[in-house]
Amino acid sequence: MIRYYILFESHEQAVALHAMLKGEGFRSVIAPTPRTASVCCGVSLMISEEEIEAVKTFLEEHPECVYKSVERVEQKFNAKRDKYC
Repeated sequence: MIRYYILFESHEQAVALHAMLKGEGFRSVIAPTPRTASVCCGVSLMISEEEIEAVKTFLEEHPECVYKSVERVEQKFNAKRDKYC
């Protein structure tokens, strides 16, 4: 399963961008950052494969959005372990 994560330097940046994306109608999930992507602040936003291009465009058009990077991660989903809010 391919997942996309927006990485941040701090959890405050993640919460702020989550609110902005939600206000624009995008679905993002606050999730732990996979170790394969980074060892940043530990919090990231998970974006669906269907929405990632639109979210990237939104980020390019809104320079006030603060984030570290957008990472593509291939993961095996474990239903007993991988539960998100």
